[in-house]
Amino acid sequence: MKVSGSKATGTSGTSRKKASGSSGGSGFADTMRSLDSSGDAGGSVGVHSTGSVSALDALLALQQSGDALDSPRKAAVLRAKSLLEQLEAVRDGLLSGALSGPRLKQLVGLMDQQREMIDDPELSAVLDEIDLRARVELAKLEVSGLI
Repeated sequence: MKVSGSKATGTSGTSRKKASGSSGGSGFADTMRSLDSSGDAGGSVGVHSTGSVSALDALLALQQSGDALDSPRKAAVLRAKSLLEQLEAVRDGLLSGALSGPRLKQLVGLMDQQREMIDDPELSAVLDEIDLRARVELAKLEVSGLI
C-alpha cells in the first residue's frame, strides 16, 4: 500500500455545546483567562508547580520511610505466600495421588514458624486446621510406610 502526500481532512460531524451556568469547570477557565490577560504566564504558575514538586518529594520520602516500618508485615506476607505455595503443592499431590512426605514435612515446618505472632483468632483457627490436616496426612504416609 502506498501512502502519498498529505491531504486535508475535514472535521467529523460532532460538536460540543458550551455548558451555560456550569460552575464546575469555570474555575480553571477563569484562571487561564486571567493569566492570558495579565501577560504573566510564569509568575504564579511557577510557585504552584514548585509546591507540587515539593509535595511529590515529600510523598516519595514518606513511601521510602514506610518500607522500614513495614518489614514485619512484608515478612508475614512472604511467609503467607510460601505457605500458599506449599498448600497448592499438597492439593495437587492429593489430587494426583502422589503426595510426598518431604512436602508435608516442609508444610508442617512452615506452620510451626512464628505462630505466636498471630493476633487474629480466626486466622489462628484456620492455620490450626491446616496444621492438623497436614499432620494427619503425614501420619497416614508414615503408617503406610511411604516415608
